[in-house]
Amino acid sequence: MNTDSIKILNDKIQPIINKIKNDKKALLIIICGVLGMLLIMFSGGEDSKTTDVEKTDNSAQLNNFAIKEEVKHLIEKIDGAGETEIVITYKSAEETIYAQNVKEETGDGKIKKDSEFIIVEQNDSETGLHIKTVYPEVQGVAVVCEGGNNPVVKEKIYSVLTALFNINSNNISIAAKA
Repeated sequence: MNTDSIKILNDKIQPIINKIKNDKKALLIIICGVLGMLLIMFSGGEDSKTTDVEKTDNSAQLNNFAIKEEVKHLIEKIDGAGETEIVITYKSAEETIYAQNVKEETGDGKIKKDSEFIIVEQNDSETGLHIKTVYPEVQGVAVVCEGGNNPVVKEKIYSVLTALFNINSNNISIAAKA
């Protein structure tokens, strides 16, 4: 910018600045606007969304770990099973169901559905309205235990696991620990 451009710009801005200095309401509005923008910039809204996702992932991992540990301790209490290691596989991941507004229109023999998620504000961030969490279905269980080659122990373990997870015995593998 050359000096002429700066002088023209200064001549145009100076009257506005003088009006703002004399009008206390305009000055207050501008100060509030600037403070509002600063609050938005430093609020960290994006970080809170990431935290919600991380909490969901951690909760699923903790739930799976807790189930695995409970089943392990239960099998270890079976007479003759001994020290046990288990692995549980799932058919899918944990799923969260969110509320939706669904509009359905019928006309000319056609059905038109329009849906949108219900959004709620929570801890200065927006998130979907949580209805329920669907936990994954167990696909299979592998058990390695000290008594894994004893047919009586195997039958007891099969019985416990089929009752717990509602799976067939062919989805369960039991082996002796080395």
